[in-house]
Amino acid sequence: MNTFFNYFVPGISDGSVYALCALGMVLTYKTSGVFNFAYGAQAAVGAYLFYEFHDLPSRDWMRSFLPKSLQGPYPWPVAFLLGLLIVGVLGGLLLERLAALLASAPTVMIVVATVGLLVMLQSAMTATYGAADLRTRDYLPTDGFTLGQIKVSYGEIMITAFCLVSAFALFMFFGRTRLGKATTAVVDDPNLLSLQKMSPAAVRRLSWVLGSSFATIAGMLLAPKLGVSVNTLVLIVIAAYGAAAIGLFENLPLTVGGAFLIGVLINYLPSQTQHLDKVIFGKHNIIFQELPRNTPFIVLLIVFLAVPARKLTERGVRNARKFAPPRQFPMSVTVAGFALLLSAMVLLPQVIDSAKLSQYAAGLGYMIIFLSLGMLVWMSGQISLCHMGFAALGATTMGHMLTTGFSHHLPLIGHSFVPWPVCLLIAGLAAVPFGAIVAIPAIRLAGIYVAVATFGFGIVLQYIVYPMWCFFGIPPLVPIPRPGNDFTLFRTGQHGTTPGIFGVDFISDERYYYLCLIVTVLMAAIVLLVRRSRLGQLLRALADSPVAVEAHGANATIMRVFIFCLAAFMAGIGGAMLSGVPEQASGTPGGIYDYTFSLIIVAVLGFCGRRPILSPLLAAAVFEVSKV
Repeated sequence: MNTFFNYFVPGISDGSVYALCALGMVLTYKTSGVFNFAYGAQAAVGAYLFYEFHDLPSRDWMRSFLPKSLQGPYPWPVAFLLGLLIVGVLGGLLLERLAALLASAPTVMIVVATVGLLVMLQSAMTATYGAADLRTRDYLPTDGFTLGQIKVSYGEIMITAFCLVSAFALFMFFGRTRLGKATTAVVDDPNLLSLQKMSPAAVRRLSWVLGSSFATIAGMLLAPKLGVSVNTLVLIVIAAYGAAAIGLFENLPLTVGGAFLIGVLINYLPSQTQHLDKVIFGKHNIIFQELPRNTPFIVLLIVFLAVPARKLTERGVRNARKFAPPRQFPMSVTVAGFALLLSAMVLLPQVIDSAKLSQYAAGLGYMIIFLSLGMLVWMSGQISLCHMGFAALGATTMGHMLTTGFSHHLPLIGHSFVPWPVCLLIAGLAAVPFGAIVAIPAIRLAGIYVAVATFGFGIVLQYIVYPMWCFFGIPPLVPIPRPGNDFTLFRTGQHGTTPGIFGVDFISDERYYYLCLIVTVLMAAIVLLVRRSRLGQLLRALADSPVAVEAHGANATIMRVFIFCLAAFMAGIGGAMLSGVPEQASGTPGGIYDYTFSLIIVAVLGFCGRRPILSPLLAAAVFEVSKV
């Protein structure tokens, strides 16, 4: 028990910061129906600005008009206030304008817009301050007193007290004041609220300023402890998702209690997992080591799987408008355009520098991933923020089939190996069970909760599944030789050669490009066939009205599972082809299979339109080929 209480105080302190973030997310979601995926990036921007004002001298452009007595670095209260005004107040007002534009937007566009904002803020902070972690000085008191065997600092007391006072004030505001009650009504019926002589825009502005201020404060409170790093702060602040889920994205007291629980568990569980390491494995196990830091996302998934769907009310759904279907060209126009595009891509190696061919091959790999994501998002109205996880599973399966010796123990019809096309097919099929698992929240829930659930699943996938020996393993690297290339078996150390395809090797960049093109054409054909079939019509109807689909005798559950599985299969194929370009796949944080890339590809696809073939092609060009 004494051991537990040693972790209790820092856990409550950390939980207080998570609570501030969760309160801000719940507040903005309740009043606008917009779930802000850029919330962690806002906290990071607040931390960077605090570092700018508190730890750095004023920049040259500031010195030109500021007297010397007003130049930085500034005392921490001044830096704190400046960060709060810039990110909390001004940033909140700007975000309220974005939220007003998204008020009647479909869920997919809300996710695309807020994820795009997250990516933009991450890129801006990295370009301005670099990718390295920055250190800021402690500014809250670190001294304190001892309670039994527990040291309690005055800074921790201040953070916890601020959190509790803020939570109590918000609770009283929502329950006892006319304006607070109006914030709940503004998202459901702003016109009715305006008849009560209250401005819906003013209510939304207040909510977004408060929500952004909480994010900014959380970032500045975490900066001395964790350092100033956009990736670290985004991931830590996302821990508030679990707290918000415990509060069902609506209940403030439960949200605060959930944040405290998560903070205590994150601090306490490492000591227990280290003990289990020794008892169960007798040695260090990275999966057990990563479990505590993933507590918020495990809690998030448990809530989405266990809580009745009726308890998770999606805000603002009845005001959301439907997508107008994109114009469907006649089959003759589609075939002619497809043939023209294919001819240009076939001739491409003859007109570009051969050194750039590998980049175009990678672009085709990404196009397959975008094709699968576009089919899921635009055709069925579903959303996946863990799509690169499917691609990673396909890549690692392909690598293990080719280089661990596994395929050499599966003789097929006169061969002593599994042919390369069969390995590719197995790589796609290996992602299907994961697609079915991810489809479970889509069966139970709708809209924004599916996006949040898949986002949490993607993070758990990276930090718990990627390190497994059957995935990327340690070191997190899996060779993926091209057809006909030499390799060395991982387990036996024997030297061998991957089989070619019908006796043809695809070792050179030009030949591998054509192989990627063939596979991409096949995947595009699948998308077109699904789109023009009765299934495609039902999927589009499912996106508009699941109830209407059920009323006409179709099974919406089976359709959701099928489309997730098909999208996962195609993404697995895309991951295998993509990793064949460098002939390896890596699960290192920041690599192409990092969970953040799942966010980026959704944002890129969203800005490239809703065409089934053209939009994925443009997205791949923007994402990868533009680097050439």
